[in-house]
Amino acid sequence: MLRCGNLVLDESRWTVHRAGTLVDLSPTEFRLLACLLRHQGSVLTRAELLEYVWGRGYTGQPQVVETYISYLRRKLHGLGPPLIHTRRGVGYLLRGQDPDAMDLTGPDLAGG
Repeated sequence: MLRCGNLVLDESRWTVHRAGTLVDLSPTEFRLLACLLRHQGSVLTRAELLEYVWGRGYTGQPQVVETYISYLRRKLHGLGPPLIHTRRGVGYLLRGQDPDAMDLTGPDLAGG
């Protein structure tokens, strides 16, 4: 199981819960969230996410990452504080609201 705050992803059961509520994700959304959880606290670039989630052979539009990040945000952020953050010009990261979380509140962080 992978956890971040009140978010729990169970890879063996292919389920995600946020604040105790089951969250219905597509297979791609699930893989993307699992990737972000495995690397929580670290910024992942679009290229890294494309490789980890869609595979090295992916030849489609790279904007698919932004599309799926948006889908995840819509499904997860209504159940608690935002966990997925954008680091402008760099990539995305997932981090919880614990007091030991890294401070990314500078002007280059887009909080949404």
